[in-house]
Amino acid sequence: MISQSDQIYLAIAIVQSQDERRACDALQKAGFDLVSISTHGALLGKRNSTLLVRVPETEVQSFLDIIHTYCHERIEYIATPLEGTPLPIPVSTPITIGGATVFFIPIESYEEL
Repeated sequence: MISQSDQIYLAIAIVQSQDERRACDALQKAGFDLVSISTHGALLGKRNSTLLVRVPETEVQSFLDIIHTYCHERIEYIATPLEGTPLPIPVSTPITIGGATVFFIPIESYEEL
């Protein structure tokens, strides 16, 4: 069992594939242990990466600063049909994608085998 003062979190960060390499390099350089898994987004079917990162409680802000620095939002355009026209005319609609979604799960215990 881990004592409360030694709290460790499993951070699950879902980032755009364009940001994954630079974010991973910065996290590893800062001493974080991580695993990157290729995933797909639901809205646009875009490639993402899910980072599984071991984050000590004292390093949570450092972790978030790195993610914020390397994972940016972007404007992308998708074709949507123009309503009220006899023919479906596609119109470019801007949407914001990117950035990161981060979840923290406290680790109550773990074993290294």
